Amino acid sequence: MYRLSPTKSLYCLLTLALISSPTVSAQQNPAAQNGIAQNDPRQQVSPELWELLDAWAKGSSQIRLLHGRHERHVYDTAFEVEKISSGEFWYESPDKGRIDVKPIDISPKMIADRNQPGAKVERKKDGQPFELKADSHERWICDGQRIYDINDPQKTAKVLDLPPTLRGQNIMNSPLPFLFGLPPEKSIQRFKMTLVEDYRPRGYNVVKMHAEPKWRQDAENWSEAQIFLDTETFLPTAVKLVDPAGTKRTVYKFEDMKVNNRGIISTVLGKTPWDPKIDGYQIHVIQPAEDQQIADVNKPSQGQTIPNVLGQPHDVATQMLLSAGIPRENISKQNAGPAPKDDLTYRVREQNPKPGSPVNRSEKVVLLIFDKYNG
Repeated sequence: MYRLSPTKSLYCLLTLALISSPTVSAQQNPAAQNGIAQNDPRQQVSPELWELLDAWAKGSSQIRLLHGRHERHVYDTAFEVEKISSGEFWYESPDKGRIDVKPIDISPKMIADRNQPGAKVERKKDGQPFELKADSHERWICDGQRIYDINDPQKTAKVLDLPPTLRGQNIMNSPLPFLFGLPPEKSIQRFKMTLVEDYRPRGYNVVKMHAEPKWRQDAENWSEAQIFLDTETFLPTAVKLVDPAGTKRTVYKFEDMKVNNRGIISTVLGKTPWDPKIDGYQIHVIQPAEDQQIADVNKPSQGQTIPNVLGQPHDVATQMLLSAGIPRENISKQNAGPAPKDDLTYRVREQNPKPGSPVNRSEKVVLLIFDKYNG
C-alpha cells in the first residue's frame, strides 16, 4: 500500500504473493537453478514443526469463508511512538478478500493506565511510555479481478488490474500476514521456520513459531516474524513482524474468527461486499504493464517492485531504487529533520510510495532523509 509502513505493505504481502501453483519453478530455488538436487524438506526442520506446518496447511485448505477482527499495534523505536488501530477482515475462496482498518481513539483513561507504575508497555530510554497515537484509516478489497487500495478520508483509490492468468487463484497470503498456512515444503522453501515453544503440555492449545524470510520480496518488507498458532482451529491468535531496519515492530492480534459461516459476509457487508464503493474518488489504475512482477507471482521478486530502503544510507537507497528501474530524476530526497540517534544520520526515515508498490516510471519516489544528530 502506498501509504503504509513496510510491515503493512499490501502489494508485497498479497498482490504479488498468490501462492497456489502445485509446482515450484526452478527460479524459486537457487539449488535447482544450479542443477543441485535438493535435500528432503523434512530434513530441514524438526518432525514436530513439520507436523504443525502440515496440519496448518490442511486446516487452511478447508477454509472457504473467513471473518474475524484484528487489533494492530505498530511500535516505532526510532521515534518512540506506538500507533494503534482495529478492524475486521473477510475472505471468500478462492480469491476475494477485504480488510477494513480504523484508528482507535486515544482516551485519557488509556493514557492514565499506561502511566501507572509497572504497566506493561513499550518504554522510551528515559523510562516513560511510548507516545500513543491513533493509526490511519485503511480499506483494502480484492474482488478477484482487481485489487483496491482505498483511502476514504482523502477519497482516493489505487486499483491494480489482475491479468486473466492470475484470476481465480487462491490468496494464500494477505495483508494480515501468516493468516493462512502454506504446504510445509513451500513454507520451508520460502521461510526459515523454527518451533520456539509448545504451550500444549501446559494446557494451552497454542504454539509459538519463528520465521525469517528467504525470498527477497519478503526480506524487503520484514526481517523476522513470530506466529502464535491455535492448534485447534489452526488460525493465528497473534503475529509480530519486525521491519528490515529493525526499528519498527507490528503486532497483530486476532479474535472472533468465524470459519465457513455463509451468512456472516452478507449480514455485515450487505449483498455487494466486494464493491469498493468509490464513486467520486480520485482513482489511479495500475495496469499489468506497469507492474511487470505480476507476470509470475510464484517466483521471488525480480526487482520490479519498489524495494524497501527504510534505514538505508541515502546513497545506498538511491542505488537500490536505480537497480529497480526507477529513473534518477524521479528520486526525490527531502529533509526529515535531525536524526533521533547518531547511527541514523543520513539514513532513510520514510519512503513513498511504500515498499512493494509496483514500479511506475512516471511517478516520483520520495525519500525522507534524516539530517545530522544533534544530541
